[in-house]
Amino acid sequence: MTTPKIDPLWGYFVTSEQPLSNLDHVTLIDLYQPLVGSAALSLYQLLWQHQQPLLSQRSAHAQLFNLLDMDAVTFYEARIKLEAVALLSTYRAQDQLGQYLIYQLHVPLTPREFLHDNILKTFLYEKIGAADFQQLSKKYLTTFKLPDHRQEITKSFLEVFTLSSYGLMQMSTDSPNEPSAQPAVPPHYTPEQLATFDWQLLEQLLEKYHITSTEIARYQSELFNLHAFYGVSEIELADLIINTLDVRTNKMDLPRLQNLTQKRFEKRVNLTAQKTARLQATAPTASSQTADWKPAQRQLLQQAQRLAPADFLAAKKQTQKGFVGSAETRVLRQLQERAVLPNEVINILVDYVLNNSATLTQGLVEKIANDWLQHNITTAADALQYLTNYSNRLTTTSTTPRAKTAFKHSRSQSVRQEPVTDWKQHPAQKVDPKKLAQAKAQWKKYKNQSS
Repeated sequence: MTTPKIDPLWGYFVTSEQPLSNLDHVTLIDLYQPLVGSAALSLYQLLWQHQQPLLSQRSAHAQLFNLLDMDAVTFYEARIKLEAVALLSTYRAQDQLGQYLIYQLHVPLTPREFLHDNILKTFLYEKIGAADFQQLSKKYLTTFKLPDHRQEITKSFLEVFTLSSYGLMQMSTDSPNEPSAQPAVPPHYTPEQLATFDWQLLEQLLEKYHITSTEIARYQSELFNLHAFYGVSEIELADLIINTLDVRTNKMDLPRLQNLTQKRFEKRVNLTAQKTARLQATAPTASSQTADWKPAQRQLLQQAQRLAPADFLAAKKQTQKGFVGSAETRVLRQLQERAVLPNEVINILVDYVLNNSATLTQGLVEKIANDWLQHNITTAADALQYLTNYSNRLTTTSTTPRAKTAFKHSRSQSVRQEPVTDWKQHPAQKVDPKKLAQAKAQWKKYKNQSS
């Protein structure tokens, strides 16, 4: 394979999402270096030290080649290894100063995330062998089990330190330049919905990590939203919470929890090696409402009733040979958080939009959701019937100038229907043989002149 040329005079600009921690450095050496090699790891660590504050102050690649003692080919091979394990993203750009590459650095996965990734752990196993792999697994996955008969004597912050009320009031008034953060409104769920989740099991799984039931109750709506939207079980949710704990306070870090859940979901549904056929279902029992439906509609109904919105979105994307984007998931989760439509109705909405558009957009999703709310659609069967009735109206009423609902975005409205000529009302006329012969002679003469 021919290696693309990297001109030493090309500039480079380095950016990163967040700084590396001590655990990240250990993870890189223990888990990533066996996969990418020492040259790639040296490049990764050097790039972290060469982040420029301004794009105009970028350096040339010749500097990197000299510092690493590499030629362009060796540098390129090291770079693509970092890209393959998601430690680096590379972009090409050009401005008045010339062509340059942007290197965006990503922090490594935590050891637990790494060793739960089927592709990475399998590749590591092949690289280092069974004995060393088992040793690393014990190092990072073994957790100490606290004795059952124990008494916690941990002191809280206010038991050790003293804060005056005057100091707290002064802090709140002496920071006029800091924007006042408006707390996010948690999603609303009914007690009946919350009762479908095993909160006692979640508390038991988190007890050994000193996460109290009060802490869980504080974020109950947000935790249930992750369960309802992504379809994560109590055990999976406990693992996500453990991996995103604030180690300083031993409290839940909700933004990190939501971000990790999204990343795991994207990794699960977007990796080609991990794609699975999710659209498998048996035909549902026919009812008076679905008796005249086609088999495809019945299958779609059962899929909508069975899958969580995130899984339904992933399944739909896979059938269209696409991938799930972060923006699409964010739009869909925001709709689910509002609790204005049941999950099964949201799934039908997703199916309809993706049948008429490549991606989910917030404007279109909100217009359709508002239209369905105004028409009191509360079940997937209602939504499918509403779509069927709307399609029938479009077929029979071709003179309608424009639909007044959110379905004006449908492709079916763009189909132009031309009037059909009734040829029975136009009988064929008799042709004069002399005129016909004259026309043939003129055509023959024109043809000979053209050739």
